[in-house]
Amino acid sequence: MKRLIALALCAMMVLTACSSSPSGSENSGSSQDAAQGPSGEFRSVYATELTTLNYLMTSNDANIQLSYLIEDGLVEFDQYGVMIPSLAESWSVAEDNVTYTFKLRPGLKWYTWDGQEYGDLTAQDFVTAMKWVLTKENTATTSNTIYNVIKGAKDYYDGVTTDFSTVGIRAVDDTTVEYTLIKPTPYFVNQVSFPCFYPLNEQFLNEVGEEFGTDKDKLLYCGAYLIDKYEPENERILVANPNYWHKEIISIETLSYKFNKEANAIGAELFLRGEVSDFILPGTILDEWMNDPEKQDMFFPHNLTNMSYFMNLNFDPHYDEAYAPQDWKTAVNNLNFRKSLFHGFDRVAAVLTMEPLEPERKLLNTMTRRGLVQVGGVDYTMMSGLDEYTNNESFNKDKALEYKAKAMEELEGQVTFPIQIVMPYSTAKVDTANRVQVIEQQMENLLGKDYIDIILQPTPSSSVSKDIRQPGAYSMMEIGWGPDYKDPMGMMDPVLEESRANTYGRVHMCEDLLDENGNSIFEAMVYEANEEVTDMQKRYEMFAEAEKLLLDNACVIPFYTSGGGYRASYIDPFSGYTGQMGRYGLSKVKGAKLLDHPMGMEEYKAAEVEFNKAMQEAFKNAK
Repeated sequence: MKRLIALALCAMMVLTACSSSPSGSENSGSSQDAAQGPSGEFRSVYATELTTLNYLMTSNDANIQLSYLIEDGLVEFDQYGVMIPSLAESWSVAEDNVTYTFKLRPGLKWYTWDGQEYGDLTAQDFVTAMKWVLTKENTATTSNTIYNVIKGAKDYYDGVTTDFSTVGIRAVDDTTVEYTLIKPTPYFVNQVSFPCFYPLNEQFLNEVGEEFGTDKDKLLYCGAYLIDKYEPENERILVANPNYWHKEIISIETLSYKFNKEANAIGAELFLRGEVSDFILPGTILDEWMNDPEKQDMFFPHNLTNMSYFMNLNFDPHYDEAYAPQDWKTAVNNLNFRKSLFHGFDRVAAVLTMEPLEPERKLLNTMTRRGLVQVGGVDYTMMSGLDEYTNNESFNKDKALEYKAKAMEELEGQVTFPIQIVMPYSTAKVDTANRVQVIEQQMENLLGKDYIDIILQPTPSSSVSKDIRQPGAYSMMEIGWGPDYKDPMGMMDPVLEESRANTYGRVHMCEDLLDENGNSIFEAMVYEANEEVTDMQKRYEMFAEAEKLLLDNACVIPFYTSGGGYRASYIDPFSGYTGQMGRYGLSKVKGAKLLDHPMGMEEYKAAEVEFNKAMQEAFKNAK
């Protein structure tokens, strides 16, 4: 068997993560020392209630955040986003690259909400949990995450078999759990950090039955915190688990969450009064805080997220004939027309509607966001020619007008100009409406209304998927996608026929990317890359080559990464553990440290430099 993680190395990595603070707060004395034991209280206010306490049920962000606090998985990710052991102390993969074996650390226990020991946590608990998720009647929205990778799981979920022993998971003994995959999946160990792979005690499940996860006492806990109080739409209080296997990493003793429908509007006031420890600044008060001598040292840039946004071009339009969908279909299959849009889109002007201070921070020059995966210190977005896009701005007036002239000549007699571009947008956020109006005016002014006519269509957020994306009722629109796992394949879902053919732009229908048999050249490259499961550098380079083909042919127009903005907080932003996406994903309170004052911009920038150095070293050592 090929050893992936040795116990000694894992232990060293955990100790390293626990003992350092790259923000420099330990030296300055600005953070509370975790070595002195749990202390302090984190206070927050929220406007949207949890849908469930059942960590196996949903993939909703708020529910995942809670799951990270109260339960642990086999592996987790430290403050840098480096994968480290959690409930598993080591793991290995067989020569067949489909059999994974995890060895649990000794002495693991389950606890009730009030901190009483319930029983041992064993390998069988992972089997019980997977069976619950794969039982269709339980309506877990996370089932596909499991049945897309675990052997036999889909047949059990679909009822083809009722024999759960045919599913690729088994408890070899009390401390050893084994998974058998459908095929080699190099990102599988990352996936077991998802809550849907967390354990579940069968005896407790039988005791509570269908009430599992409906209240604080209808759960068992194996994580850093216990739910001490749970009153929906009123208050939620978590306290540090005194018996937690990794309790030395906990430095915040109490987490208090108060419900308020106006949380976003009153967050600033509550923060200034000392009633909350953390809030995201709305854009409406940013200028005020920037120009206030006291407030300007109380906030810092908020993390970007794992979500990439791009302007999607629809190669199979289905909308009212009044907007000439056939003209659009003909035009979008012309390379020069697509390139005129690609180079004629001033993304900075559009992003200014969301980020007026540092718009370039949010800009994305490739479909896959920076930092998803790296090999040998080289980021994916710098591989196989993607650096041509990463290092350069796509907006270019001269190129846009040059391609316009070529497209008009080539399309003469085939279409009626101007090409009508139906562009729906969600009305959920005010800044979206502002952004699409900027896009309409900017692109029409540059390329000319004799060439394009952008038609904005406001759409309720609840209807965007069903009424717009699925039927293809648009020409061009802003699309967002965040990969579920750290691998380029996770970013390819929205542009592959079999996975998202009915909800995204049907890139497989682009005539410029079809071979002599009418098959998608791009998709063939993606699936070939996905077959490379041993040489990660080669795998990533092959995916990068496929993505570059999309950009070279202007099939999508990279736009921005979500998140960002600004945050006021008493939490050291560089101290908490993360999900597998690192600081681009959901952060944990585990490992986080409270500061004695809110971190300001200058302090943040200095701390970020030190953090990035430490992160590079951490990934180097992890390799």
